[in-house]
Amino acid sequence: MFQKRFLLSTEQISDDVSCFTIGFARLITHGKVEDAISAGSGTLVTIGKVHGVLTTAHVVDALPKSGPVGIIMHADDASRFDKQRIAMEYAVPVAIQADTFTSKGPDLAFLRLPPDSVGWIAAKGSFYNLRKYRDDVLNNREPTQSYVHSLTGVIHEFTQDAPGDSATTRRKIFTAIFCGARLAALRYFDTYQLHYFELTNDPGFSLPQSFEGTSGASSWRFYVAEKDNAVTVVERRLVGVPFYQSLDPDGKKIITCHAARDIYGALVDAVAAKWHDEAG
Repeated sequence: MFQKRFLLSTEQISDDVSCFTIGFARLITHGKVEDAISAGSGTLVTIGKVHGVLTTAHVVDALPKSGPVGIIMHADDASRFDKQRIAMEYAVPVAIQADTFTSKGPDLAFLRLPPDSVGWIAAKGSFYNLRKYRDDVLNNREPTQSYVHSLTGVIHEFTQDAPGDSATTRRKIFTAIFCGARLAALRYFDTYQLHYFELTNDPGFSLPQSFEGTSGASSWRFYVAEKDNAVTVVERRLVGVPFYQSLDPDGKKIITCHAARDIYGALVDAVAAKWHDEAG
């Protein structure tokens, strides 16, 4: 049976997930001038009372184990945002990963945020409650049979230097993408599942050459209903974490993602095992 196709404008749905999306930035200094380089993406989530970032293991592995890491968040007015950092020595990871990084995975992680960072991050963004949707995902309960997919995350090649740099500090503009996606294939392993998404161009918008920086971001499913010839969104659900990009034989961009069951099942269980009293 073919899934009926629905078209939603990005204005209808992008704001609904931008508050959860973040990026990581490695902070470096060259000749006493500070700079920041895109280092992957993530989604702000809660598991019980535990606040952290859903991302990939290879993104966490590439971050420093101590010292500051920049946090990139959505800004309607970039002038209002100062340098945003977390101290990695107080961030605690939980990872599900293979011995070596490959396109087959697994490659999934949760990074618990330092306690003193949760407040200011919550003031600027929002945390997606994984526990709220866990039972529905694991029992294949869906609010409607009709939906569309999207993918969001920071794109490294879109990074720009902002005007007005000082002699010692460089301001950066990071850009996240929000684009349509079509589930092209599924693959089942013994303990996890992979989904392969083909990315789609919206009218007047071209996809980037590379999706470097998007690892650890999120794919979303927007459930829709039709009434009086109008399409409305009844629920949005985080359904995947991208970790690998490739091209199919026709040259179309394919993003490999961990499936929803890996997130709401194995990863939530791993976090709950580490912080049982708080994660439930």
